[in-house]
Amino acid sequence: MSLAFRGAARKGRVRFASPVDLDDPRLRRLILQLAIPSVIGLLVNALYYAVDAVFVGHLGTDALAAVNIALPLFALVAALGEGLGVGVAASVGRFLGEKRWGRACLTASNGLMLAAVVGAVMSLLLWLFHREVLALMGTSPELMSLASAYTGILAISCVMTLVQILCDFIAIAEGNTRFSMITLLGSFLLNMLLDPLFIFAFGWGVEGAAWATLVAKAVALAAYWVYFHRHWGVVLLRPRLMRPRWPILKPVVQVGMPATLGSFLSAIAFALMYRQAAVHGGEQAVAGIGIAARLMMLGYFAVIGFCLGAQAVISYSYGARTYPRLLSGIRFMLLVTTVFSVLYAGVMLAFPQPLVALFTPDAAVQAVGIEAVRMFHLCFAITGLEYVTLILLQSMGRATLSAVVGLAPQGYLLIPALLLLPLTLGVEGVLFSPALASGLGGVLSLLIFGWQMMRLRRRVVAG
Repeated sequence: MSLAFRGAARKGRVRFASPVDLDDPRLRRLILQLAIPSVIGLLVNALYYAVDAVFVGHLGTDALAAVNIALPLFALVAALGEGLGVGVAASVGRFLGEKRWGRACLTASNGLMLAAVVGAVMSLLLWLFHREVLALMGTSPELMSLASAYTGILAISCVMTLVQILCDFIAIAEGNTRFSMITLLGSFLLNMLLDPLFIFAFGWGVEGAAWATLVAKAVALAAYWVYFHRHWGVVLLRPRLMRPRWPILKPVVQVGMPATLGSFLSAIAFALMYRQAAVHGGEQAVAGIGIAARLMMLGYFAVIGFCLGAQAVISYSYGARTYPRLLSGIRFMLLVTTVFSVLYAGVMLAFPQPLVALFTPDAAVQAVGIEAVRMFHLCFAITGLEYVTLILLQSMGRATLSAVVGLAPQGYLLIPALLLLPLTLGVEGVLFSPALASGLGGVLSLLIFGWQMMRLRRRVVAG
């Protein structure tokens, strides 16, 4: 059965959409070949809402603040997709390494079915109750109309977002980060072209930004339909394989749940950060911190994208039990991500003013944004270590340790800081909280990373 799946997947494949050979002995070249398109694709995905903010910022501070407030809601939606995607990608990668193609197809199909069902439910609930949710997030009456208009339209995109994320992770797991990149880049460029047209030319305002994002996501989904329908990849998706099977979904959920919960906590933490900023600094603080958060997330997404692209090699190597190759891949990942994290932090700390000015001409918002950029990037240099550790644990199926690492810097360490520090430091406490959480999370990651690498080295010695 597995060989039949594999052969069928090869039919109709085209050159630009072909997965790479995960057995390629040129390890560093293979990792870069997978990771660089993944970085570009994930950064482009992150830029969806950043581009909205750039254009909406010219409508005024209220419009920018309204879009910033809505952002954590869609981060929660993406969190579900990321969790399911991580779980599916880790399982698919291990099955491909074990040469079990049929099992990989079954896992991918079950994961996509689950994403579609969950996404449809979220779209319906958010469309029906988005005003109530925004009110719970502390949206002021002045901003409610704008935030509701933006959120109500984008609620439709929840199911599209989840399915697209799962398709991205499946393509990445089978070694096809290039197609993922092309799809996301094309969708982003379309969004960037439609934003000024819908916002300004058509006079739709913040609603135009939402419609531009919705149309762009629909185009990305259409591209993935062609990809899987024409069997351009290795993994096949079939309706008959999408019947829920708990033995198939169990390892996906076990590995993906910590990632989902981590993203949930991160989104909740950012929502809390905006709420605390509004209480202690007003709308200017919300807008300024939102700009700094977007710049910080661009750096995070670059590191995450590199690690997700390389995870295909790590999961595959772990499934094939080629531990020396796995260790070499992890060391190379750590080197690249650490160098990038140090350089990115340096740029943010050295040039915050011109970067913040790209988003708003308001002097008061700029003042908060500049300080927030500096504070948010104080400990950014250790980001590479945190995410390499997390990817290693996910690839090995270590669900509990994945939760400990993944939930730390933007979850159980950040939320208490956001609740306590502003009580005595005001808005300065809001700004300092991410740096404190990141620093403590880095220490924890270092200890767990050293322990896991020692265990892997013992397996190599044991033969």
